[in-house]
Amino acid sequence: MLFDEETMRRIRYLHFSIKKIENALEKEDESFTLDDLNLILEYTKILNINYGTENHKEILKDLDITPIFNDAMSNKEIEIQDVMFECARALWVMGKAYSQLAEKYEEEEEWENAIIAMTECSKIYKTAAYFSAAVVHQKEKGVTITSENLELNSEESRILAQSIAALREENNNNIYFSSKLYAGLSLLSKRLFYLKKHEEKKKQQIRAQFHYDMGKACFLKARASLESSITTINQEKVLRLQQKARWYYLKAKDIWEEMLNKLSLSIEEKENIELNLSIVEDNLKEIEVEKLDYEEIKKIQDPEPIIIIPENLAPFVPKSIIYLTKFVPKDLNVKRFKSYQRKKLEDKIPYSKKEKLIDKKAGVVRTINELKLLKENNEIEIEKYAELMERYSTKLKMIDSAIEKIAKK
Repeated sequence: MLFDEETMRRIRYLHFSIKKIENALEKEDESFTLDDLNLILEYTKILNINYGTENHKEILKDLDITPIFNDAMSNKEIEIQDVMFECARALWVMGKAYSQLAEKYEEEEEWENAIIAMTECSKIYKTAAYFSAAVVHQKEKGVTITSENLELNSEESRILAQSIAALREENNNNIYFSSKLYAGLSLLSKRLFYLKKHEEKKKQQIRAQFHYDMGKACFLKARASLESSITTINQEKVLRLQQKARWYYLKAKDIWEEMLNKLSLSIEEKENIELNLSIVEDNLKEIEVEKLDYEEIKKIQDPEPIIIIPENLAPFVPKSIIYLTKFVPKDLNVKRFKSYQRKKLEDKIPYSKKEKLIDKKAGVVRTINELKLLKENNEIEIEKYAELMERYSTKLKMIDSAIEKIAKK
């Protein structure tokens, strides 16, 4: 017997606890907690041993593990015949749960929690992919728990985490930095595009999205250049960024319109594309600049991308790969992975001093402009206005001086 009686009882308890989480996910019930998700991790880690040539069907039967998995993607009932496949299934449930938690946090505008949950989701799907790949005795995998599909889920979750981070910075008016995050988001989507051969709808949607996100990056960088200076502005640079943003927006618009005209879409898919088109139309109204041809567009540099979501490395791997490949996995927890802890997101961001100063300058400039508006509308006492203007003008000079010093280094 591989497990003592006490461990077997714990495995059964954890298995049926996971069933409760699955039922909650099907009903879109958010009653489960992070502690409940840790039970899935405990379950997987207990089962993650080297079984060698043991009969997996007998092990699953002895543990009283439900032998059937309903695969919605292949519309089949799959018999579970391998313990590693059961581990992959449990981790897939955990990934789905993290994704649902991230949606909840996003709706409540708890941005940091949403980013962390989506990052954890990406990690867990990656781990599930490793377990699926380690399966030996499973005759039928279906679609949902194949290593390829789980890998794809992991990539998409990482993209969603980056998109939440970009939106958060934009909402916080950190325009210069958010432009770099949108540029990074575009690169992640492009990576997903080339990762595999997607079905046509998915392929075109990803194409439209990475064009749109780079357009947003160009637009925000142009806006940051305008807002971060009350002195000389490089109008040519701003104009060219706006022209490139326009080109990217029009490219995304063309792809979405072509999807509506040429592809067979569900009502929901059509509504989503129509919503995207209404957003991009609004974006285009903000930048009515001369359209350039592609040869000119190529000469305009895209904003520098920053990807702040860690590469989706699995926190642990199936121990059965020792049996399969003779490769002994070192402790990946220590060697290749640092947990994404609940610290301020800024602690994790490769955010240079110059970029911080530019964002700070933009904030000071906005404040000065607001003060001038208050004075024009006689909504502030002249003494208070003079005092505040002196204070913020001094701050602005200090920031400009600091930026100059960095530039000379």
